[in-house]
Amino acid sequence: MLKVADASASVMGVETRIPFRYGIAEMTRAPHVLVRVRIETETGSADGWASEHLPPKWFVKDAALPFADEVAILSRSILAAVDSVRGREAAHAFALVRELDRDQEVWAEAAQVSGLVAGLGVALVERAVIDAVCRSGGIAFADALDRGVLGFSAAEIHPELAGAPPFRAHRVRRIAVRHTVGLADPLTDAEVVDDPGDGLPVSVESAIRTWGVTRFKLKTVGDVEADLARVAGLLELCDRLGVDPRFTIDGNESMRTAEHLSSWMRGLFSSPVADALRARLDAVEQPMYRDVALGEEAEAALTEVGSLAPVIIDESDDRMDTVRRAMDLGYAGGTYKGCKGVFRGLANAALVAHRDRPGRPAVLTAEDLSTIPPLTVAQDLAVASAMGLSHIERNGHLYFARFAPIDPTLADRTVRAHPDAFSTETGAPRLLIAGGALAIGSIVDAPFGLTPLPEPASLTPLTPSTAAALA
Repeated sequence: MLKVADASASVMGVETRIPFRYGIAEMTRAPHVLVRVRIETETGSADGWASEHLPPKWFVKDAALPFADEVAILSRSILAAVDSVRGREAAHAFALVRELDRDQEVWAEAAQVSGLVAGLGVALVERAVIDAVCRSGGIAFADALDRGVLGFSAAEIHPELAGAPPFRAHRVRRIAVRHTVGLADPLTDAEVVDDPGDGLPVSVESAIRTWGVTRFKLKTVGDVEADLARVAGLLELCDRLGVDPRFTIDGNESMRTAEHLSSWMRGLFSSPVADALRARLDAVEQPMYRDVALGEEAEAALTEVGSLAPVIIDESDDRMDTVRRAMDLGYAGGTYKGCKGVFRGLANAALVAHRDRPGRPAVLTAEDLSTIPPLTVAQDLAVASAMGLSHIERNGHLYFARFAPIDPTLADRTVRAHPDAFSTETGAPRLLIAGGALAIGSIVDAPFGLTPLPEPASLTPLTPSTAAALA
C-alpha cells in the first residue's frame, strides 16, 4: 500500500540564453515549477521530486491571453493535483495516478480548462511519486516497471493490449539527440545576429560542429514555399558539412482545414526535395490545430495524404486514450512528453509497437518542452530509454543551457553522480553531447534518472500570483 503523506509545489524563474520561437510564441523566460511528495509504504517513507517549465502559448494557445494569466491557469492545475493527491492511498503508483487523473478531469470540467492543462498537474505529481517509489526501494525505473513495483498495465489504458505480451522495459544506454531548429534559429554561422558570446552554439551549423548532431526537428509555418526553403536550407547545410541527416517536421498547429494539410503535404512531396523527404523524414508532428486535429477535417486529409509520411499528434494528446483515438482516425501515432504523463507515454509506446505494420509504420517520438536539468531532463531520458527509443528531441541545452536553480549544490552533485551525461567542460554544468548522442547509462541505473536528492534551502511556494510574477 502506498500513501502520499505530503505534497507541495514551489516556483522559481529561469531565463533563456537565446530566444526560442515556436508556433505563435517566443520564449525568453519562464517560471519553473518544482513538486515534492512524501510517500509512506510498509517499509518506510521517501521523498520524490519533479519539475517543469511553464512555457508561453503551448498549453494554452491563445494569442490574446497575457502570459501572466496563462501561467496562473497552469499553476491552478498543478495546485489542484497537489492538493488532491495529499493523503491519497492506493495499491501502487499506477493505481494512484489513474485515480488522480479521473478526479483531475472532474476539476478541469468545473474549471473550464483543457485536458492538456489538467494533465500537467497530474504529470508532475506522477513523476514525483514514481521518483519517491524508486528511491524508497533503491530500484531503477526500468526495474521497477519490470518487477511490477509501479503496478503499470498498458492494457488498462488501451484494452486491445489485453492479449498482447506485457510491457517490458528497455535499457537504452545511448540515445541520439534530435536537435530543434526553431522558427527563428539561424541555419548558418553567417546568419547569427544575437550571439550571447558564451561560446555555445547558436546556429544549426555550430550545433553540428560542436555536438555532432545528425537528427533534427524542423519547425514550420504551414506555407509550402517558406517551409520548402527551410527544408532545402537544412539539407544543403548538412550536405556541405558531410552530414547524412534524419529529421521530423513540427507543423506547429499551422493548419485548420483538410485542404490546407493536403495541399501542403502534396506541395512538399512534389518538390525538388521530395526524394530527400521520402528517405529522411521520420514523421510530421501536429500539423493541424488542436481543436480540429481529431475531427472530420483531419480524417479526410489523412485518408488522402497520410501515406506520404507518418503524421502524428502532440498538442491534441489531452487524455489517456487520445493517441489510440487518433490512430483510429488515420494518424501514425503520437509523442511522449513528460508534461503529458509517464504512464500514458508508456502505454502509447506499447500501443504503437502493437499496431506497427510493414508498409504502415506506427510512430512514437519523444519531444522536448525545453526541459532543463537536473530533474526534468534525467526523468525524460529514463522514460525514453525504457521505451526503447533511439532518439529524443532536446533543446533546453540550446535555449537555456543551465540547470534549474533548485539548490546551490545540486548541479555539481549531478555532474559527479552522472559524469557520462553531464560535464563542466564548457565552464558550467551542462548536458554532455558527443557524436550527436547522450551517454545515459548512469541515468538508466539511477532510481528515476537522477541519483542526488534535491536539498533546497528555501523555496517560493507556488501560487497563481507567484508564478505570474515570473512570466
